[in-house]
Amino acid sequence: MSLPLISIIIPVFNGRETIRRCLASFSLATYPRKECLLVDDHSEDETVSLAAPFNVRIIRLDERRGAAHARNVGAEASRGEILLFLDADVEIPPDCLDRVVRGFDDHPDVAALFGSYDDRPGSPNFISQYKNLFHHFIHQTSGEEASTFWSACGAIRREAFFRVGKFRENCRMMEDIDLGYRLTLRNMTIRLIKDLQVKHLKHFSFWGLMKSDLCDRAIPWTILMWKHKQPTRDLNLQPRHKASAAVLSGCVILAALGFLSASFLWGIPVLFILFFLLNRRFYLFFARKRGVLFALGVVPLHCLYYFYSSLGFVVGSCRYLLQTLSGKG
Repeated sequence: MSLPLISIIIPVFNGRETIRRCLASFSLATYPRKECLLVDDHSEDETVSLAAPFNVRIIRLDERRGAAHARNVGAEASRGEILLFLDADVEIPPDCLDRVVRGFDDHPDVAALFGSYDDRPGSPNFISQYKNLFHHFIHQTSGEEASTFWSACGAIRREAFFRVGKFRENCRMMEDIDLGYRLTLRNMTIRLIKDLQVKHLKHFSFWGLMKSDLCDRAIPWTILMWKHKQPTRDLNLQPRHKASAAVLSGCVILAALGFLSASFLWGIPVLFILFFLLNRRFYLFFARKRGVLFALGVVPLHCLYYFYSSLGFVVGSCRYLLQTLSGKG
C-alpha cells in the first residue's frame, strides 16, 4: 500500500518574521510524499523573496482577501489525498507529517484531525509564554473527540474538505471553527491528536492578547455557536470553564451589591476559593513548567480572561440576535 501524498497549505501575509523558520522546519520533515503550497495573501513585505529559496510552490494573490480564501486557493491547487493546514508562524517537528498519517491510519473513520502548540513557545516574553502555554494546556487536557477544527495545525481528508464546502471566506478569524461545526453536523468525525504538536513563534503583547481573545475569538465564536446551534463542550468551553466564568461573574455581582450592604462582600472570598479549586490543575501546570512566581503572575490574567470572555459571550449573543431580527442571521 503506497503512502498518501500530503499537501501542506500555508497562508501568509507579511510573514517576514517567521516564514523562514516555518519553511525550514518543513524542509526537515522526514515523511517522503509531501508538497508545500505557500499562498501569499498580497504581502507588502519581503515574504515572497524570503520563501523563494525553499522547495515550496508559491502562489501570489493579486489582492488581499484573508486567510480563509488563501487556504481555499491552496487546497484547490494541491494534489494530496490529505490536506494539512499550517499557520505561517509555526515550526513543525521532523516527524509531524508521520504523526498526521498515523492519526488517520489509527482512526480510519476520522475525517479531520488537529494538534496543539507545544510547551516551548518561540517568543520569550511573559504574555506570549502565558498565551501559548494556556493553549497547550487546554488542548492537552481536552477529550480526543472534538467538534471543532484548528487550522494552525489541522489535517483533513481531501474528499471531506471539498464535500463540506471548503472554508467559508466570510467567517472572519473563525473559518476553522465553522468548518469543524459543519463537519460535525454531517456526522463526520474530528479527532484531537495530543502528540501532534508544533511550536508557535508569534509574539503577543498585552493589548494584542486582549484583541485576539475578545474580538477575534470570543465574540465571533459565540455567533457561530448560536448559528450552528452547537453548544460546544470541548477545548475552551468545557464545563469547568463555564463554571469558572459563572463564579467570577458572581464575584462581580457581589461586589456591586456590596455598595448596598457590606454583608454581601463576605461571599467573594468563598467564590475565589471555589474558582481556585476549579482551576487548580491549570495553576499547578504553570508552576511545574515555569515556576511558582510565573504561576502567580498568571492568576490575574486568567481572571481577566474569564471576565472578557463572558463579555464576549454577551456581545456575541446580542449581535446574533440583532442579525436574526434583521434577517441576516
